[in-house]
Amino acid sequence: MERLIPNFDINKNKFIVLESSSNHFLLDLKDKKGSVIVGLQAGLDFDLILINYENVDEIHFDVNENSHVNVASLMHFDKKELKISANIDQNSEFKAYFADFITGDTKCNVVINLNGENSICRWHLASLSEKNQHKEFDVNIYHNALNTYSRMDNYGVVRDDAKLVFSGIGQIFNGMKGSKAHQNAKIMVFDKNSTGIAKPILKIDENDVEASHAAVVGKINDEHIFYLTSRGLSEDEAKRIITFGYLKPIIKGFEEQELKDQITDLIEGKM
Repeated sequence: MERLIPNFDINKNKFIVLESSSNHFLLDLKDKKGSVIVGLQAGLDFDLILINYENVDEIHFDVNENSHVNVASLMHFDKKELKISANIDQNSEFKAYFADFITGDTKCNVVINLNGENSICRWHLASLSEKNQHKEFDVNIYHNALNTYSRMDNYGVVRDDAKLVFSGIGQIFNGMKGSKAHQNAKIMVFDKNSTGIAKPILKIDENDVEASHAAVVGKINDEHIFYLTSRGLSEDEAKRIITFGYLKPIIKGFEEQELKDQITDLIEGKM
């Protein structure tokens, strides 16, 4: 995988400013610890792949005006706690795709501030919790300006004796007319000892807005299993195919084929 990162010393300065005519970046944080602030130059349109940040406790993005950034990350390491935050300026869009295959218990807190008029956030998470893991993702998006838009999609699969919790707030403050906030949380529960919890919350203090949320937690569909097994597949093969179809959409946020293949292998291998 080619590295298309500007030449800066991330060990000397926590504030990383991405300025380049290239539209693809690989941000490797293997030598960083603690907090990292990523400042994005105004007027950029690019993809950012985030890797090797298991020693980082907090990652913050400042997305300046008229920028469009797609952040994608494969989380395949051991990480107990992580904070992710972003400030989105006017006429800017922040798209985030996080594929969670963290190997132990984890608690992730996400805070997105839509601070500029016409700012947009699209959050996508696919998570797998297995064995005796306990995973919690708390995603909060705040509409602090007019005509802002947010969509939050959290999809998860929980199996064995594991637990998976999706929670979060979509809040539109008074006076932020024309704003739209949407949440979608779905967890597929494989086994009777698995626990899935979805807790989406909307806080709306303005009338001239759109807002919606949906939450679904349920076991794998027996009819789908029956249909696939009637076509000659084993029950395990049927479950693997259903799970793959449930988590696979996260791949659309990844441009590099290497990472797409790695996510595919992880889903198939774990199921």
